[in-house]
Amino acid sequence: MLSLTVCPLALVLALTAKPGVRYLWCELYGRRNFVRDSIVRASLLAVSRSQLFNFVVLPVVMVTFFGLRVVAQTHPEIDAWIPKWDRLLLFAVVILLERIYHYRYAASQRYVLTRDIISNIVNLYVNGVVMALLVLPVLLYLPQHFLGRQLVFASSDQLGPIWLQIATIAVLVSFFRYWMHRLQHENQFLWELHSYHHRVTDLKAFNTYVSHPIDYALRNVLVYLVIGIVGFDPIAILIAVPLTFIGGALQHCGADLNGGVLNYVFVTPQVHRWHHSAQVPEGYGHSCNYGVEFPIWDMLFGTFYLPRKNGETLQPERIGHPGGFPDEGNYLRLLLAPLGLWPRSWRKNFGLAGTERLPRA
Repeated sequence: MLSLTVCPLALVLALTAKPGVRYLWCELYGRRNFVRDSIVRASLLAVSRSQLFNFVVLPVVMVTFFGLRVVAQTHPEIDAWIPKWDRLLLFAVVILLERIYHYRYAASQRYVLTRDIISNIVNLYVNGVVMALLVLPVLLYLPQHFLGRQLVFASSDQLGPIWLQIATIAVLVSFFRYWMHRLQHENQFLWELHSYHHRVTDLKAFNTYVSHPIDYALRNVLVYLVIGIVGFDPIAILIAVPLTFIGGALQHCGADLNGGVLNYVFVTPQVHRWHHSAQVPEGYGHSCNYGVEFPIWDMLFGTFYLPRKNGETLQPERIGHPGGFPDEGNYLRLLLAPLGLWPRSWRKNFGLAGTERLPRA
């Protein structure tokens, strides 16, 4: 409160005083740009300490970017100018939130920033295109060969009203991604691919898309290609796809935001941190909180974990690989080692491929 009172006074004095006095004023606080820095720091501190704002910011961001995602799909001309502009804007907002709401267990990720940038580019701009080229011809062939048409259903009217189609898409996508994600923790080969995503030591905007391309495609691309050939109404897809996207996009927000009741509706950062905990909660096998969009499947299948104590939602003290492996900063190694394509001598020297054993259940 004192800092909020002093800062306006400092601004008035610094701007109205004579040059000599102004210089002495700035020197008194150690530098000439004291006023600007003080106001910014005080403002950020006031916002970060506002519990009301803390509870409101997450749903506001989710609603806003749901709308922007719809705009992105209905106005492809914008995307043609700045590809994935809505994702980039979300990145910027999340990074700002991370600066305002500093997480108490935050760990620096600057040493793997190059890896993060490369992985983001590959999975955002390349993965979907390659996956569509490889898989879509097969998916289109099946209804054409067996049903004599391009889509499984000849008319979207056969799938019910729009609201039912929206709910159906959301359920199918979230159910598939839950079990695919769970399988990626329980199958040895899939874990070889997925484990690199769990080497990150903190959840940040920049490591949202840090995954092996195959691992990412299986969990985040394949199901949408399948949905595309079913025959759903385009409007249903237009609404349902952004709905399933928003929760997953905000999982890696490194800001210390309180999800409140949203923790039990969407997979918030507070929920997802436990999935990335270096110490798997006792009795939860390979991991917990496998849901990508909604935690309902974790609740139904007994894998939901979000402890509370004295009315406060607890968070893991350390995030990282459950087997203790350090983060991998070399993207080429991340790409090739799980497939056994990393040169054997390098693999032996660095202990890379063949070492990603499943954590004990």
